[in-house]
Amino acid sequence: MGLQNWFSRVLMSTWFREISVIDLDNLPTDRGAIIVSWHPGGLFDNLLTKGLLPGKKISFDGTIDDDDELTKIASQVAAGDNIIVFPEGDTHDSPKTKKIRDCAARIALKSVELAGDLKPVIIPVGIHYSRTYYFRERVALTVERPLEIKGSVDDLSHVISGEISRAALSRNDWKDRELIWKARSIIRAERVRVNPEIKDRASYGEDVLGARRVRAAWEWMATNKPDVCKNIEERTKSHINKLESYNLEPRHVDRRPKSITNKGFMKSIFLWLFAWSFMLGFVTLSAVIGSIPPFLMVVACDRIFGSKLKQSSRGSLKLYTAFVVYPIWWLISAWMFTWFLISDSSPISSIEDYSAILQFLFALPVYLVLPLMICWMPTAGVLQMKLYARGTISWRRMRLWVKWRDSSFDWDNLCSVQRDLASDLVKIGDGLILPGDSDWVEPNAGLDDFTAVKVRD
Repeated sequence: MGLQNWFSRVLMSTWFREISVIDLDNLPTDRGAIIVSWHPGGLFDNLLTKGLLPGKKISFDGTIDDDDELTKIASQVAAGDNIIVFPEGDTHDSPKTKKIRDCAARIALKSVELAGDLKPVIIPVGIHYSRTYYFRERVALTVERPLEIKGSVDDLSHVISGEISRAALSRNDWKDRELIWKARSIIRAERVRVNPEIKDRASYGEDVLGARRVRAAWEWMATNKPDVCKNIEERTKSHINKLESYNLEPRHVDRRPKSITNKGFMKSIFLWLFAWSFMLGFVTLSAVIGSIPPFLMVVACDRIFGSKLKQSSRGSLKLYTAFVVYPIWWLISAWMFTWFLISDSSPISSIEDYSAILQFLFALPVYLVLPLMICWMPTAGVLQMKLYARGTISWRRMRLWVKWRDSSFDWDNLCSVQRDLASDLVKIGDGLILPGDSDWVEPNAGLDDFTAVKVRD
């Protein structure tokens, strides 16, 4: 399983430009664990949990066929291994977690029955994608506190369902979920403005924690102060709708400099050209050849064969297809690059005299070039990811400067409205004890965050 974990991490680093794992220390190393999560991302869910969470993982297809299989799996967990279970069964794109099956509870109770003094625990995990169906976006895994295994199958399933919902920041509607994230960004922009020492760009893991705080405060306010909650919700929606009509984010309003000079605009153009000049080269060519074809092969295999399988087995098919296809393709593409670099009949051999680097590579023996190219194929994907991120940020910055210079935007009003709204949101948050605060106490097992929110003295 060590090789599989390593390979999963390599793949993830070529698919996501930022990966965060939060509170990994919650995963025990001295006993087995039943890791439970919702299932929003198909192939990626399996790769992320298996590749980023340490420990030996038990192979599990999502279903328990008989008591013998249950005993076998539970015995391995009792002996200290981990098992990853997606109790919802099906991959879905809903913002709300689905009704779960009882397989995780059955494994947990049986493993406790078979264990010695070090009883296994349940570890809920939240998987959060910045944009689920976009290539090269951001992802965060939140590892929640360990849960004691007790009660009946139905009771434990109910607890697991509540914990998965809490870890996933579950909401009934995508609009509600988006509003939470937008409110978080308004609060973040205000805190950066008031405290310049705070780093301007938060990690995606910090964004997830911020969204969790807003969600807990919002649900607590809806229960305890419904009138105040409704007012602040309507103001937030109104401001966000106006920003969206201008294709702006809250941070774009707060970051607008007081003096919009040509020097700043030209600097943004230079940074964009500088970043993208590195994109048009050997790194990007290697990354495209090394990453895109095998990714399409995995997708094609899933569509051809996966549609004929049970949903619980479909994720495993995609995982092991990637495990086979990517190394084979990297070997083939490495051999192709090696031939192009050292063969006298290569199309690029005619321009060898014009490049010292090409002269050096053409002079190397095959037994040196080929291993270098095999290592280079996955490495190129990671390097290109970093270049892509820098190029994208520079491009957005340049477009933002164009908007900042546009006099048709009512910047004074936008800034005034956002600061008033942000100030009220910050006051609400500062007046409550929320997730992430030093004095925060986690809710009872199976209950949502808002049940543990308290008014600060």
